[in-house]
Amino acid sequence: MTKLQTASASLPQTQTATKKHYSISQLLTYQKCPLHYYFRYIEGLKIPPRSAMTLGTSVHAALEHNFKQKIESKLDLPVDEVLDAYSTSFDLAKPETLWDKDESPAEIKDNGIELVRAYHVGKDKNGDPMVCREMNPETRKYEKKVIKPLSPKIQPIMVEEPFEVQFENEVGYVFVGRMDLVDDKHRIRDTKTSAKSPTQDQVDTDLQMTGYSLGYRMKTGRIEKGLVMDYLVKNSHPKIVSVETQRNEEDIQRLLNLMARIAHAIDSGVFYCSCNPIFCNPNNCGYWDLGNHRGCRYGIS
Repeated sequence: MTKLQTASASLPQTQTATKKHYSISQLLTYQKCPLHYYFRYIEGLKIPPRSAMTLGTSVHAALEHNFKQKIESKLDLPVDEVLDAYSTSFDLAKPETLWDKDESPAEIKDNGIELVRAYHVGKDKNGDPMVCREMNPETRKYEKKVIKPLSPKIQPIMVEEPFEVQFENEVGYVFVGRMDLVDDKHRIRDTKTSAKSPTQDQVDTDLQMTGYSLGYRMKTGRIEKGLVMDYLVKNSHPKIVSVETQRNEEDIQRLLNLMARIAHAIDSGVFYCSCNPIFCNPNNCGYWDLGNHRGCRYGIS
């Protein structure tokens, strides 16, 4: 069993350099496809981001720009300044993004603007309240609902806070990450953009939230008061869905056990194509062409 020792935001360079670093992104990549892990983290072959990632990253940059200053000011920035931060991030990422033939970068950028507006002020460019459509569970009919913005409700105490977890036994690696946001109620929050609303089960089993919980506990020496995933759902009318969850010691141990097994597999050189039909195809696999256009499972051409 892997035992925890201490955690800190950073380590002396000589100590850090001797150990491998594993993050949730790395673990999820290996879970998705060990061969993808090999190409990305062993060979260092980066693939261009898809439009969904560029949109999500840019929205995240806008919210971060507001919340970082709000730690001290306790006031939200004007929405135009937050939108400027979004546009700057999107425009920088646009040339490097892999756009599908039927995608319009301008339209996707506008979708992100609507998401930021919904989250920050809940009003459109004309100053009118934004509405979304939600199903009434009793009548099973869709009804219009006024969007309640999240920014005014959140007072951050940590934004993009780094953590590093070491272990008592010499496992040869450390666990690293960054918590998106911790509010003044000591709840860890994560914001995601999505094409559809999440289920409670998705949030309850999300490995990233477990990683945040572990990092927070090791960094602060206390147990968080809860975890919240704030979804910005990009429908024809954007909406905000917040789902709360919790993590216990069993959840933490599951993550540690998974990390230990993946680390052992990586050290043993276990890299294979998962051949999952959901993403193992030329449309979803960024490394597909490495196998003579037959898929990365056929190796580097």
